[in-house]
Amino acid sequence: RALCTVWEEAEEELAEGADEAARREVLGRAAARDIMGQLLNRGFQCSLGDFLEQTHATMTDPLTRATLVMEGGGAAALTVERLGVYLEALAAAWFDTGIRAQLDAFRSGLAESLPLSALPLLGPEEWSSMLCGERRIEWDRDSLLQHIKLVSNDQGAKFTKESAAFCMLVEELVRMGNQDRARFLDFVTACPRLPPGGLGSLGMEVAPAAGPSPYPRSRTCTKLMFLPAYQTQEELSERLHAALANSREGGFHEHNS
Repeated sequence: RALCTVWEEAEEELAEGADEAARREVLGRAAARDIMGQLLNRGFQCSLGDFLEQTHATMTDPLTRATLVMEGGGAAALTVERLGVYLEALAAAWFDTGIRAQLDAFRSGLAESLPLSALPLLGPEEWSSMLCGERRIEWDRDSLLQHIKLVSNDQGAKFTKESAAFCMLVEELVRMGNQDRARFLDFVTACPRLPPGGLGSLGMEVAPAAGPSPYPRSRTCTKLMFLPAYQTQEELSERLHAALANSREGGFHEHNS
């Protein structure tokens, strides 16, 4: 993002028909721009030119490490002068030629389910909701009590809707903002969105946890969360959010507990 910002500002000046001397001046200002302090809000200063030089930046994709521009048998060095070429190549890799095979495969698979001529019948937001689920995660206390299924664990223990730990879980879920709700869904179901139909279509289950671990754990293949019998709301909140924070690294899922 910082590279794009610097280059967009430089392009605005260069688009006015600047000669070679003016071009060098514009690129010099771009190279001197403090990208760390001003653009990335870091606690130190570092110019774009120094950053590219000191990190030995090359014209490679930062996600896949694929070479975007070759030079001398390897990836070309990334300089301020080459910034525009690099950003164009990166945009093509991310949004055009680099994903063309995946888009073609997606279209082919989709065409097996419905004619592509039917796609304009719905808008992008409607297709996104149908295929990917709802971005906005809506639930309240009544819907959680209605749609979360309470099941027995391997020892035969089972919560009721009056169980203290389950009531505290519902209270915590109601308090959560959309981002934490998405993290919770991802932890329990491996998907950070509700399916079409909302909570009623999810089929989430909760069972008492067994064993000494103080953290909840999940079995994502069956959308089941094992919940310890917490004594206070504060304890549940602390342990649950710790589990959510570690879920991306595989922590507190069943196979790692």
